[in-house]
Amino acid sequence: MNDIQKPIDTKVKVKPIFGILIHRNNEEGPCRFGSKEELDPKMDEIRGEKSFKRFCSDVKKNLSEKTEMLNPVSIKFKDNWIIKEEEFRKLESDSEKVDLYLVGGNGHLHFPGATIGERYKEPVALIGDTFCPANLRAENLESYGLLDYSELNHLISLLQIRKALKNTRILRVLDREISPGIINTHIGLKYIKEKFGMDYKDVPIEELAEEIDKVDQKKVEEITDRLIEGAEKVHMERKYIIPSVSFYLGVKNLMREYSCNAFTTDCFEICPDGRVTSKIKAVPCLAHSLLKDEGIPSACEGDISALLTMVVLMCISKKSIYMGNLYLSSTKNIMRFGHNVPGLKMKGFDKPDLPYEIRNFTVSGWGVTIHYDFSQDKGEKIIIARFNPLADKILVIKGEIEKCDGFGEIGCRLVALVKVRDSIDIFHKSCDFGRHFTMVYGDYIKEIKELGKIMNFEVVEA
Repeated sequence: MNDIQKPIDTKVKVKPIFGILIHRNNEEGPCRFGSKEELDPKMDEIRGEKSFKRFCSDVKKNLSEKTEMLNPVSIKFKDNWIIKEEEFRKLESDSEKVDLYLVGGNGHLHFPGATIGERYKEPVALIGDTFCPANLRAENLESYGLLDYSELNHLISLLQIRKALKNTRILRVLDREISPGIINTHIGLKYIKEKFGMDYKDVPIEELAEEIDKVDQKKVEEITDRLIEGAEKVHMERKYIIPSVSFYLGVKNLMREYSCNAFTTDCFEICPDGRVTSKIKAVPCLAHSLLKDEGIPSACEGDISALLTMVVLMCISKKSIYMGNLYLSSTKNIMRFGHNVPGLKMKGFDKPDLPYEIRNFTVSGWGVTIHYDFSQDKGEKIIIARFNPLADKILVIKGEIEKCDGFGEIGCRLVALVKVRDSIDIFHKSCDFGRHFTMVYGDYIKEIKELGKIMNFEVVEA
């Protein structure tokens, strides 16, 4: 049983509220007209309750699977435009849980929408209303006017990513606070925590080494057998695959122990340290690939900005991510993008595993890496992205797979060659962003721009 709460499984908690306006008399005037019977306050209440039932049914039927619908309530108010405290008490049981108030009503729904937004300071959405969003936005409060449930569900998909980031807790295995290899990581972690709410737990290398020694050997054997059976070719001895599988299970045990749902470790520290590498004959590469395929963000070399980008792209695309470095040429618009951590679910978590080979990382024959031949995807559209260290900008590069390099080599040599618009432009823009980038199949620039508006970060295109 996997009890790690994955960022991609985050649910947006929506509280449906229906406002029912009940007039105090049955008189016609500049805001209403009709017969005495039609304008009777009792009819307001009857019509309102019927409309509330339809509203609840429509919401339940149309909300996406990314949503947890909280108990719908109706609140009543009269034409003196005062919502009594007894009506607000209907909302109190869920007020600490709500991510989005969805407000409907039998007319004048902007009034309860604006009142709820001002009172609870949480996002408010209304279908078919523009008055309320204008009022709340003028007060720097979050509100959305939507045409239909399709737009509502699209909004929820963006709010899910924001909440997923807030609910992400990173397990970092390292002894130094600042990575000697990724010097901007320390800055990035500070600002990312402030801006998006991502938290972290630092664990010393020794603790991971001890955890690796305690992993369930039956599980190790089962996973090793499955990996070997699923591979098209295996280029290393089985005895050297087992340690990297143990590394992966040790990481997952620590993630459970410390309630984490993302992982990174500093290769520039654990490599010379040796306790979880040369001593047990493992590298982190396999763990990164397997975790990402499960929907758990996992980044090389302690790179927090890359990990942040990974959470966003995995939530948007519902796909595993390839992480690597940019290698740019001034003469050709072909960019080399590579590292050593492809996933088997890069075409979608709901899709079959991609074909792969198992290869040793070291000349000595140990350290598992998964290799995928990117040349099979010639012509496929991809985007490559990374947040800057301050997490207020993201660079997004649009490209197309051209071919693969390093497929049969050891070490960090697996490279996707990507056709881009302007490699010189990418080189200079990337100077503001850092070392590692993340690649996802498909084109999600539109969604990233929409997310940038909601989460207040700039999208830089190249």
